[in-house]
Amino acid sequence: MTGLIAAGVVAVIVICAADILAPRVKAAPPLVLVVVGIALSFVPALGTFELEPDLVLEVILPPLLYASAVAMPAISFKRELSAISGLSVTLVVLSSLLLGLLFWWLVPGLGFGWGVALGAILSPTDAVATSIIKGRGVPDRVVTILEGESLLNDATALVILATAAGAAVHGFSVAGAVGSFLYSVIVALLIGAIVGVGNFWFRRRIENATADTVLSFTLPFIASVPAELLGSSGLVAAVVAGLIIGFRGPRTLPPQHRLTTGITWSSVQMVLEGVVFLTMGLQIKAVLTELHEDSVGVAAGLGIAVVALVVIVLTRSGWLAGDLWHLGRRARRGAART
Repeated sequence: MTGLIAAGVVAVIVICAADILAPRVKAAPPLVLVVVGIALSFVPALGTFELEPDLVLEVILPPLLYASAVAMPAISFKRELSAISGLSVTLVVLSSLLLGLLFWWLVPGLGFGWGVALGAILSPTDAVATSIIKGRGVPDRVVTILEGESLLNDATALVILATAAGAAVHGFSVAGAVGSFLYSVIVALLIGAIVGVGNFWFRRRIENATADTVLSFTLPFIASVPAELLGSSGLVAAVVAGLIIGFRGPRTLPPQHRLTTGITWSSVQMVLEGVVFLTMGLQIKAVLTELHEDSVGVAAGLGIAVVALVVIVLTRSGWLAGDLWHLGRRARRGAART
């Protein structure tokens, strides 16, 4: 237990140090943490580090995505909803399918279902992209779109992952896969909306700001746990609840409650994000060891990763080029009407 406590303390110190150091080396804090984690993974005294996937999916990601959803500016999100939904849903689905076909072709015996599942893991962008462009002269509208995309695309990818994995185990059918996807999304939307709207009934009656903040820590799990028990996506439910709370909170909750909750959740979000990226680096040694022992091998694995990266970049570039053409055409039509 003492060793675990010491590891936790060291991790928090490293996360804070990376946040302080990153601006000085002109890098995003998540990238610094990944590099530090990779370096630490090769220290013999630390051994092999592995983080249970269920711990990430059920304990870390719900509050992390919830916090990002609450902090999302309501007006900007509504204005860019069309672009955000296209990037975070349609593009993720398209990328997952294309990568699924690629992995089905490149990896013998993998199967299309497991290929799509692997593609779903690689398709969404993450917080690194948004962290890199902040403060670099990029327009606020672009930052909002990327933040909204990184908020929703993880949930979309995990729904695809669960659907594809189920199809790989029980057999693939278009109707079954689409039905499973729609069921997961619709149930999660309903549960998230109920939690998001219903929480105000209790919280606006709480006079103590600290008690309100403590209660807010339960909301991501109040949304995610029932959704998971019903075979839906807990992350989608947590995101929906967070968006509703973030949009309606300023009109419903007292300013002191929102100030206390916002500061506390910013700290929690920083630690959780840091844990995710630090552990990504720490696990690299275990990944390379498994690749070396696997029949595929490290060289072949890296080659497949490079090809997958090229496919992702080309797919995203093509999608964005189409989006820009559409926006430009709509702008020219608007100018012609005036």
